Amino acid sequence: MAFVANKEIQSGYSDYFSLCCIVGDIDHCEPIDLFASCTDLLRREALRILMLILGIAALLGNLVVIIRRVIENDFNVQSILITNLAVSDLLMAVYMIIIAGADIYYRGRYARYAEIWKNSFVCSFAGSISTLSSECSVFILMIMSFDRAVTIAYPFSTVRLNRKRCIKIMGIAWLTVITVSILPVFNRISFVNIPYFVDNYYGRQSVCLALPLTADRYPGWQYAIMIFLAFNFFSFIVIAGSYISIYISVKRTASRVNRGTRRAEEIRMATKMIIIVLTDFMCWFPIILMGIVSEAGAWKLPDEIYVWSATFIIPINSSLNPYLHTIAYMFKKKKYTPAHINY
Repeated sequence: MAFVANKEIQSGYSDYFSLCCIVGDIDHCEPIDLFASCTDLLRREALRILMLILGIAALLGNLVVIIRRVIENDFNVQSILITNLAVSDLLMAVYMIIIAGADIYYRGRYARYAEIWKNSFVCSFAGSISTLSSECSVFILMIMSFDRAVTIAYPFSTVRLNRKRCIKIMGIAWLTVITVSILPVFNRISFVNIPYFVDNYYGRQSVCLALPLTADRYPGWQYAIMIFLAFNFFSFIVIAGSYISIYISVKRTASRVNRGTRRAEEIRMATKMIIIVLTDFMCWFPIILMGIVSEAGAWKLPDEIYVWSATFIIPINSSLNPYLHTIAYMFKKKKYTPAHINY
């Protein structure tokens, strides 16, 4: 900790947010916690309410999707992917509930416990499952979109997913993303030391996120860029390309009177999927653009945009997805007969 005070001009400097609050007459404080105030972990009342509501909605909604899929025991490729997406979104619900719970626990006295909280295992755990959830969801959406594109545009291709391939890909995906998300917290284990991350990768802010949306160069910033910007940008290029190919394929065959029941069902399934993909795309793509612009130094992101992006825009997908699944499921049950493929 660095603290220098000049009694004559009553000014000073501190690199601890909590000390700035306790002393009260420090002119310059680094790092500034964009999300917290001296009294609360979440300084915006709207964020507190939304974090709790979204967390509960995501928890209940995704549990219903998972339980329904297990009870129906109809694990075709799309069901496997949707179940995995629900599990991923469920983890984001856990993250939101942890942060909302910590805000309630530290309400009115956050500054005294700020460093304890940000260096705690709970904060690191919350940050790691947030990364795990967001990146696994993006990967699953990419696989869903690619599979729909291959199925519709190239119906006789051998590249398309079957149940066995889908299970293998999901297993590899989960193992990879789990490793990526927990790697920065290995330094908390006594026999593991990765100097690159120092010892507090997720504890930079009160909400335990490592999003690269500012020009600050914390330890591990290149790692965050590769995960949240490079990988996500690549994934959404694949998603966009997949749906463009679907659109072109459907346009080419639109004039054919008899396209077959199977192909018609595949197109209907892709149409339902695009609603889910678009909601995630509309939330994540602005984050990617803001991160690229910020890292390029072309524009300094206003603090409020950063705060709302990290705590509202990103988690909202996990709350919306299960209800979009449910709406699509109910619509299909009402409109189509059981002879069709279950979605």
